[in-house]
Amino acid sequence: MDKILALMEMILSVILLLVIRLEKQHSTTKWRILYALPPVLAASLSAFIPWDKFYAGVYIGAALFIICLFADNARVRRAVVCTAGAVVAVSYIFCMLSPLYHADDYSADFEKGFSEMKEYYVLAEEKEIDWDALYAKYSPQFAAATKEQDEAASIRLWMQFANEFYDGHVSYSFGDSGRFESALYKICGNDYGLSLVKLPDGSYAAVNVEGGAKSYAVTEGNEELKAYRTQLAPDIEKIRYTLRDAGIKNGTVITSWDGMSIKDLVSKADVMMMNMPDAENEAFYRTIHAAGYGGDSVTIGFISDDGTEKTVKAPRLGAYICRLMSTLEKIDDGVLISNLDWQKINDDTALLRIYAMSYDMKSYAGSDYREMTDALRTQLLAYKEEGVKDIIIDLRRNSGGSPFMVMGVAQLFAPEGEHVDCYCAVINRDNARFERGDDGKYVKDEAIIYRGEDLWADGRIVLLVNGETVSAGDEMTYLMSEYPNVTVMGYTKTNSSCQAVTQIQLGKGMLSYSAVPNLTADGEPLIDTYADHKGRVPIDIVIPMDSEAIAAVFDRGEDYPLAYAREWLK
Repeated sequence: MDKILALMEMILSVILLLVIRLEKQHSTTKWRILYALPPVLAASLSAFIPWDKFYAGVYIGAALFIICLFADNARVRRAVVCTAGAVVAVSYIFCMLSPLYHADDYSADFEKGFSEMKEYYVLAEEKEIDWDALYAKYSPQFAAATKEQDEAASIRLWMQFANEFYDGHVSYSFGDSGRFESALYKICGNDYGLSLVKLPDGSYAAVNVEGGAKSYAVTEGNEELKAYRTQLAPDIEKIRYTLRDAGIKNGTVITSWDGMSIKDLVSKADVMMMNMPDAENEAFYRTIHAAGYGGDSVTIGFISDDGTEKTVKAPRLGAYICRLMSTLEKIDDGVLISNLDWQKINDDTALLRIYAMSYDMKSYAGSDYREMTDALRTQLLAYKEEGVKDIIIDLRRNSGGSPFMVMGVAQLFAPEGEHVDCYCAVINRDNARFERGDDGKYVKDEAIIYRGEDLWADGRIVLLVNGETVSAGDEMTYLMSEYPNVTVMGYTKTNSSCQAVTQIQLGKGMLSYSAVPNLTADGEPLIDTYADHKGRVPIDIVIPMDSEAIAAVFDRGEDYPLAYAREWLK
């Protein structure tokens, strides 16, 4: 936009020089209104584009035209127009040629994001955030990324910084999705043909192994990704079956990685695609991320079918991000039907899929979800007439949304009477801070109330969740877990993040963080973990990631958590 402004001002300079000639032929001061065009244009565009110090000349040039509105002498006006046009042109040429203009200031982004978070992040005391230590750790690294102009390093640092808060609402999103994806190729490491999961007995197993029937294959994906993989591994077709031929398959126990124990390997996975506040959840997902660590090849130790320990040298097959995302999808995806759609599982069981707490734009902008609640109530009563006894609500990978929608669903299943969703916090209007009492806790304001209808009092309800069930998904699980006929199950607990969020617009991206407290009756932040990193949303049944689960998901392509819930209901 700054470039467009500069070009338009240079064009206007030429036009206004012609206007000065026309003024001689048609003597009137009305022509002078045209000299207001450059400053008006600059002021209009500045409302939509951020101030850029390198384009100061463009704005100075626009301001000079104002002199012409009051100058009676044509020579003065001509001199001003020429000077203003020259200032704009020099500024434009400097920006096009100067490496300083084209350099990205990652340090400036960090300074802005850090200072605002330090000022307004609402869980700093509960999580015992040491701001000075964080600044000392990350400021020099962002300065180094700026000096080296290393975009991937800056994105990696933002992801690491976000993970320091153990808060699913602290995240960084890069403005250019294509360049962000390219950076992730580097950040997530190399693909050696498998991902890892931790087994119930504490050992580790290979999953999504190259060559498996339902596993991700390195030849999958679009042409751009194929070209990227071929560049890294030109003999990809020859080496892609290395692991399978060596005897590694889905479920094979992996014992070492380039001489390290897998436990040590997992500790090196310093970046995750999502923030996991609960320590157990973090360990579950960090294991999956760890398999991207290494150089051109890694030596993998494993237990073969005959019970002996063997090793295989696995070459890199490309970027691990592709297999990583595939593994997360296979483990975390819910039933692939539309949001708020129903599915009849059998004569006794129906499933409701909720992957986002959003019904339509009108309701999301406010708090009225009666239309949605009425539709759900009608279907529930119809199922009850048909003899359905059990309901499975699939909240896996629920990305959150409106708390009012949460209440609109929960009220149908809640015991009759009044229930508190959460309490608001008292805000000091003078300093825009939420007030804390003498005990250090936030001061409660009004309660947000909903009334239960208990439509399923005689039946059972299962909530399927995982670590990617976040925000309003967390909230719904928290509320419904207290109902007497509800059972929560999944590979992991929900994410454990529930405060309201705001965003900081940075030069290269967006930083999100928790900015508005949602409180319990005790004045504690609702759901979010404290410094102990222990999730407070209960889970009744942890579905084991064992050999049976691995075979079902990665060999047969089945929805194992759903099958587990159905079997449990029997």
